Amino acid sequence: MKLQLTIGLVLLAACCLTNAYQGDGQPGCKTQQEIDIGVFRDNWDPTSYWKCETLNEPAVKVRCPEEMGFMDSLKDCVIWDDWKWENPSPPLSEVDQ
Repeated sequence: MKLQLTIGLVLLAACCLTNAYQGDGQPGCKTQQEIDIGVFRDNWDPTSYWKCETLNEPAVKVRCPEEMGFMDSLKDCVIWDDWKWENPSPPLSEVDQ
């Protein structure tokens, strides 16, 4: 019984990890909603974020000031003492490859 439970938990964890968003989060800025929101987390670099400025043009990378990290929930750069890791999520639209 313990072995079955362990195997079940391992399979569940593996499924969750494979379904996690792996991209850098750069939006394609293809919707008005993305332009209205304006800034999005860079999933690979907590010291920077993506900024949508023009419809149908990929977002540009912007760096936070020194000693700061970007928090997607606040849509702003914060000092490291206030920064918390947040689950990455896919952008509303992605950059064409």
